[in-house]
Amino acid sequence: MGYTKDLESHLAAYKISRLGVKEPGVFLHKGREVRCAHVLPRALKWLNILEPIRTEVRSYLKQHPDIRLHKYFHHLNSSQAFAFNLFFPFFEEGDPAALLRAMGLQGTVNRWLPEYIPYAKEGTNVDVSWQDAKGAWTYCEVKLSEQEFGKARDDKRHREKLATIYLPVLAPYCPAELLQTTQFFANYQVLRNVWLAARDKTASVVFLYPAANAVLTNLLQDVTMQLHPTLLRRVHVVTVEDVLSALSADKSVPPRLSWYVDLLTEKYVPKKYAVSVPEPKIFDKR
Repeated sequence: MGYTKDLESHLAAYKISRLGVKEPGVFLHKGREVRCAHVLPRALKWLNILEPIRTEVRSYLKQHPDIRLHKYFHHLNSSQAFAFNLFFPFFEEGDPAALLRAMGLQGTVNRWLPEYIPYAKEGTNVDVSWQDAKGAWTYCEVKLSEQEFGKARDDKRHREKLATIYLPVLAPYCPAELLQTTQFFANYQVLRNVWLAARDKTASVVFLYPAANAVLTNLLQDVTMQLHPTLLRRVHVVTVEDVLSALSADKSVPPRLSWYVDLLTEKYVPKKYAVSVPEPKIFDKR
């Protein structure tokens, strides 16, 4: 929990110094209201979007009413707010190629969709998705201070989904034990994102999170190192620190976006983690 606490403390200070908000926000935990310094009052939730794009994001969401804000969007460590803050100015208004380069990815962005559900029958809600000019999709799972990937209940509905939706697609790429109910439901969010890439040989999945949040690396490694190499090469880990560092160093990024990257770094990278953090080496892409 070290990184999570460090980020929450950093964001609490950011809320006062940069946003001028001293009032703690309220977090409902097990029916009890908990006042938290890193949470905004709900009425001020839009302060969680950086000022240069705040009006534009609100207008975009009004034009796309199917996109729903998460319950904890007013938390400054909201991964949904972070995703909008990172992707929107590049994919919607700026230079998609620059962000792809910074993520170590190839291709183009012909269109992008936040909170996209690729297959209604299955129901996975993807944080950020984009399609290139040739029609190939990339699905991106975004984490910030979360200490785990989502699990699923071992109930009738999920067992039916495993048998009829996930298993037929993943079986050629995963050892049988990983697709047994205990392991599958314990690694549900990781595997259903991998399933998205497995459905289409042109598709890829990206896991984007801070390298400083090392617990997520261990959780990913436990699953991904069991994948067949033909699928593994389309599974990418991208770290927040590396993306921001690459954008800062990219001289082709327009000045207004270079300055914007400084705002992202100020908000989302606590000073103790500002030094270069090695990329987690979790994939042997043979």
